[in-house]
Amino acid sequence: MDLVHALAAGGLAARATDRRFTTDEGEVRAAERRAVARREALVAARRPEYSERGRHVAPRPLTA
Repeated sequence: MDLVHALAAGGLAARATDRRFTTDEGEVRAAERRAVARREALVAARRPEYSERGRHVAPRPLTA
């Protein structure tokens, strides 16, 4: 194999690799949706659930 053929083969291999490892818009949007869902789940897990609503249910301030 001479130098010209080696360079051409390298270029073809590079293009094939780029096609295999690049992401399209659909994959990016799906990853964004998964990240948002993870964040929402964390926020929901940290938020306390009260059986009643109103100021009387709020946690009492600590006094010394």
